[in-house]
Amino acid sequence: MERRQWGPRAAGGAAFATALTVAVLPVASPSAPHTDAKPTFPSRVAGYSYLTGDVASSPSGRAVALFQHGFGVEFLDPPQAVVIGAGGDSYRRVGVAEQRHGGETQGDPGPMLLSPDGAHVAVGHHDTTSPDVALVDLATGQTRYLPVPGGRSVIPLAWSADSKQLAYISAAEPTNPYTGVANSSPVGILEPTSGQARLLPGLRAQAIAFSPTGSELAVQAEASGDPVEQAPARPGAGTKGAATKVEIVGLDGRTHRSLTLPLGHSLDGPNAWSPDGALIATRNDAWSCQQLDGDYDEAKVQACEERREATAFVDASGGGASTPTPLQGGVAGSHGVLGWTAEREVLVLDDLPAPIDSMDDSKSVRAEDTDGRWLTAVSLEGSAARRVSAVPFDDNYGIGTFQVASTLLPGLTVREAGEVDRGRWPTMLRVGLAALFAGAVLLVTKRVVSVRASR
Repeated sequence: MERRQWGPRAAGGAAFATALTVAVLPVASPSAPHTDAKPTFPSRVAGYSYLTGDVASSPSGRAVALFQHGFGVEFLDPPQAVVIGAGGDSYRRVGVAEQRHGGETQGDPGPMLLSPDGAHVAVGHHDTTSPDVALVDLATGQTRYLPVPGGRSVIPLAWSADSKQLAYISAAEPTNPYTGVANSSPVGILEPTSGQARLLPGLRAQAIAFSPTGSELAVQAEASGDPVEQAPARPGAGTKGAATKVEIVGLDGRTHRSLTLPLGHSLDGPNAWSPDGALIATRNDAWSCQQLDGDYDEAKVQACEERREATAFVDASGGGASTPTPLQGGVAGSHGVLGWTAEREVLVLDDLPAPIDSMDDSKSVRAEDTDGRWLTAVSLEGSAARRVSAVPFDDNYGIGTFQVASTLLPGLTVREAGEVDRGRWPTMLRVGLAALFAGAVLLVTKRVVSVRASR
């Protein structure tokens, strides 16, 4: 009787071994776009999906965008770090970023930054005893781990335009992105090609932007002051009514000049500096639309947010040259300047409703449930804004960090979104299916053996 059981077990084991080999062995994605293809942006960003594969098992080639999809505080939508291929409708997860999460991130991916050429993703860590930058090559799917001098955290803040230098900050203690306290920490420069890294003596920052030539840094060391007297002081905020300073420093850490930002504004991220070097974008951090007394009126708050000065610009030379009219919240949205599509045109993720298809490749979406957002190119010279891409955005599958490959933006063309290529399914899903297949083979084989034995 025992002898009869070896046949089904052998068949099941062989089936599992075969399926597991096919499931686990990495193979190149046959549909991965060539890295030299002309970069394009889809007219609609695909929805959240559990079937999106990891770039490590299915390299996608250079990316045009990187974003966080889903939030750890929601149910059944684990946060994903997703890149969009620059040459086709390919979507891949950056598993290294997802693995570098912790309790302090509420399950969100670790601090990550897409390079301007779309070729790499730099991933830091909020709590580590061995500070390094994980550099993911999107063409090969491979990751290099580059040690850097620092403390207990590493947060990539800005790439140089040529993607040859990465500015990061490293705090002496673990950092938490959700405490509301600004992470103003020592600044380091990493050269990914050589793997060399160094700290800039005496320099601290919480926000950094490289100049177009890569020879200077715009550095904000302190949080912006809140000009609204009735608003409660936020953790990490500067003195009320005090304008924030941004220092322009060389790569040796020496200050070249100091710029005063508009009241309540801060440096607007890694792509704040315009391609011609003339302007620096700033973001309004003030709480001017909050209703602190009486009944909360959502419609009034929303109307105020749409009208308020959301994004302003300062003269990067410090000479007092005229600057463009600030962008209102209804146009610029709340994500700030993502990049520059031209010397006087910025790309933003606004808060205007975007049409979303009634069905996407992962779940049903009803128009009344989802309004979406728009990636929009906004002229600073008064021309009409251009809608670039619809981005799905709802309560269950929200968009967190959204980044673009900045040097690919000028001349970027928009193509009609097509069938989504998500690469190989996630490894755990493939292993699970292999186990189910082996179990099915085992049951069928046992049934056949049993029937034959009874005869």
